[in-house]
Amino acid sequence: MLLPFGCISCNVYLRFSQFHRGPSMLAYLDSLCAALLARNTEEIRRLLAHPMAQDLPRRVREEAVAISRAGRRSFMAPVNALHLYYKLTHMVDESSDPTFTAPEEKSILPGDAGQIELPLRKVGSR
Repeated sequence: MLLPFGCISCNVYLRFSQFHRGPSMLAYLDSLCAALLARNTEEIRRLLAHPMAQDLPRRVREEAVAISRAGRRSFMAPVNALHLYYKLTHMVDESSDPTFTAPEEKSILPGDAGQIELPLRKVGSR
């Protein structure tokens, strides 16, 4: 069974069985993104050899291979891997995102109903 990933800019689909792995897939993807951002070619290749790599979308695998081949001096960004990580974090655990908290759980004081207090500081002297 395939579920649409909800991604408008690319055609990415995840198998339903991936959601049963949940946090372990998220931890794997987190390690892969960290290796991609660090341009650690040995770690990228080790993670791509892992059995979970077959569950990644093709674009993410191809991007990881391209970054590992380009080496440390390349300016390639792991956009597809980071996008998948972002989407997966929201699909697996929405409870950690403050956007999804129920209105009754938010503590709103009577005077703070529509205002957010922001710290201000002087930036420059002109």
